[in-house]
Amino acid sequence: MQYVFCRFMSYFLSNQKLHVNQSLELDGEEARHILLSRRMKVGEQIVLQEAGGKRFLCEFVSATKRSLSLQTISEIEIPKELPTKMYLFQSIVSEKALDFIFQKATELGAAGILLFNSQNTPVKLSTDQFISKSERWNKILWEAAKQCDRGQIPELLFYPNLTELLKEAGKVDNIFILDASGSNLKSSILNLKSASAMALAVGPEGGFTELELEQLQSLPNSTTISISPFTLRAETAAIAGLAAAENIIFI
Repeated sequence: MQYVFCRFMSYFLSNQKLHVNQSLELDGEEARHILLSRRMKVGEQIVLQEAGGKRFLCEFVSATKRSLSLQTISEIEIPKELPTKMYLFQSIVSEKALDFIFQKATELGAAGILLFNSQNTPVKLSTDQFISKSERWNKILWEAAKQCDRGQIPELLFYPNLTELLKEAGKVDNIFILDASGSNLKSSILNLKSASAMALAVGPEGGFTELELEQLQSLPNSTTISISPFTLRAETAAIAGLAAAENIIFI
């Protein structure tokens, strides 16, 4: 298996199963994206990733106004995921902030984003609303994954409140609660390399209520941490926390 790297080469998605030396037609949104963003010439190459997760280097053969003809050349190795799975327990915040969190959490390697309504969430999200928004949100996750050359997107889940979310808490080794009252980040998460999965719990703009903090801190695998001497926006806290954890896991 061959690995091809180019800092300017992102990949595109195919809904077909692919194999080496295959002729195929690519149409729909991915084809439109390529046709609009690149003036391709015969013999030039792009990278396609199939629904099953395999990735292939492909040669451009021809194009119409709506589709591309391609020939697969070789299979490409997909960059590995982090050895410790990172999950983000994220309170519902504004849609603009959530879009930013989805993009950056994907780039930082989050394995899952678990959304929930906090007591301080200004506008609560319903299950029906989550379902209706999921297609657009998953599209944001995929665009972020393609941009950063990641082979998969975080799992996106929703819970109506913190109590329901915490039923999933036993699936991770450590839960780090972001709060100004917490201990220094560095002394708290150095053991991440030995964990198979961890979670970062981030509240809304108003922070967790005392009751929610008590619920989180009552978990045997929880630690309350502070990542800055300043008051951070929810999206800043989420990304800064994931970046700090990824740095320890990756290095």
